[in-house]
Amino acid sequence: MTMPEIIARFCREMHVPMVDAVFGNAGVEAVFQIMTTVRSLYTHVELERVDGRVIIYRTIQPQGAAPAPPPAGPAADFAALANLPISDLILEVASDGRPYPRTITNLNLEGLAQNAVVYHWRADQEEFLAGAERKAVPRLDSAARSQFAIPTFSNLREALQHYATENVRESTCYIFCQVWSGQKRLFLKAKPEAMMRNSLVQFLRGRMGAEHDVWPEQVVDESHPVDIRVQPRLSNNRLMLIEIKWLGCSVADDGHITARHKTPRAQEGADQLAQYLDDQRRFAPTRVIQGYYVIIDGRRENLNEGMTEICRLDGMHYEDKELEFDPAHHDTRRDFDPPYRMFARPVCTD
Repeated sequence: MTMPEIIARFCREMHVPMVDAVFGNAGVEAVFQIMTTVRSLYTHVELERVDGRVIIYRTIQPQGAAPAPPPAGPAADFAALANLPISDLILEVASDGRPYPRTITNLNLEGLAQNAVVYHWRADQEEFLAGAERKAVPRLDSAARSQFAIPTFSNLREALQHYATENVRESTCYIFCQVWSGQKRLFLKAKPEAMMRNSLVQFLRGRMGAEHDVWPEQVVDESHPVDIRVQPRLSNNRLMLIEIKWLGCSVADDGHITARHKTPRAQEGADQLAQYLDDQRRFAPTRVIQGYYVIIDGRRENLNEGMTEICRLDGMHYEDKELEFDPAHHDTRRDFDPPYRMFARPVCTD
């Protein structure tokens, strides 16, 4: 049983008796219709991108009265909302069981609830109202923005943070440790991208594989597709894209430096991911797409060709030096996570 299903059962036990006491059988039918609508909405819409509140209600007609006709206009198309900016979202579940968008100025929840069962979400808190009664939805999954939604983006964020500390910081991953040209971890091997990608794919499959599909992309050239795709199995319209770039110096087998990637390289990767997100949105407008930018930071200060050891002052020089971006896509876009800079430590002489 998934967490939203568990929550739905809790709501049946907690909210149905409350609604039944206020509105009787008509209220019970309404609360089930609302819960179905809520779960359908959060399958298509990511609450991270909703400003304001979500209100879904079902008006209860007086006993014996004929059902009110559905509102004029088309019912809400949740798939079309996937990548649109959303502020307050108000939906009425009509007599035909479908949700219709509504615009209500100066909306008063308590007043609306006098003749309706009302669901209300705001800032990760949600509740049901009926008449003068209200009950909060219990928070059993603290990672979920709504207890009716499956947390997807937060799962990957947590995994990436663990990858940085468990696998990259001291190069403890058996795959990742192969990116270095020597045991002191001063220089990267030439073109280490594939090993970095394989290391992260293996980690994510082990950490998230039970609930997510993780696919590596085949690198071809500088216009290659994004490095890794992650998709939750229970939420087919969520797509998480991971782009990986590395900073530092790489060397060939004979020890000569093949590349020096510094701060501009980090900006190139950010711009590349932003462009790829735009492209994907055009091709898949009904998917909620989120970008994650991983930067493997292997920079060393005063590192010259042929060096075989480094002091702590130079080796750890960049460990706490954050990168600056211009433009900073993560500050202006809601589909672009703040970059994940992962500093890989060298083995220092002191």
